[in-house]
Amino acid sequence: MTTENNDSHIGQHHLYRVTNLFDTNNRLKTDILSEEYFLYRWWFPQGSPIMGYLHKYTTNHPEDIDMKYVLAKLKTKVLDGNTYYALYFGKSTNGRKRFENHTRGNVNQSTLRRTLRAILSLAGKPFNEEDISNVLRECYYEWMEFFEEDHDLIDCFEMMAIAIGYYPLNLDGNSSISEGWKSAIANKRKELKD
Repeated sequence: MTTENNDSHIGQHHLYRVTNLFDTNNRLKTDILSEEYFLYRWWFPQGSPIMGYLHKYTTNHPEDIDMKYVLAKLKTKVLDGNTYYALYFGKSTNGRKRFENHTRGNVNQSTLRRTLRAILSLAGKPFNEEDISNVLRECYYEWMEFFEEDHDLIDCFEMMAIAIGYYPLNLDGNSSISEGWKSAIANKRKELKD
């Protein structure tokens, strides 16, 4: 899915199922994913273990009003007949490389992968690199290209999106999520650090 944007700084907007960004030999389709400046969002399916843990957390911590509010405010899309939730927002100066780090890298190359590993561990699920990749393969990936290499502009867009959005997998600079949620994941990330 691709649409044009009229802003002079912003290029095309894209939304793809992650598995559709790889060919049958598991090679990245470089004709789709460029090396442009990107802002991007990860959409997780309703049945994802990540969504399962978010629901479990809010059930087990009824006093955490902030996270119940975040859960109620998550952005949703119905894609292929299934509900997906926007849980992570990011930026990159090289969109293709960043996507590869998220989908096929390791936890040292991607904060998202480190956070997923922590959540899978907290949920009592397997959490090796392949397990994390499998979670991400169930997702949709959305990105918006920038024509100009303007670091300040892209940083500003990212900070605003995280500050006013509801992205529970973004821990840094995120004022919408609770300190309890942040600490639970951050502490588990430290505990699992290689």
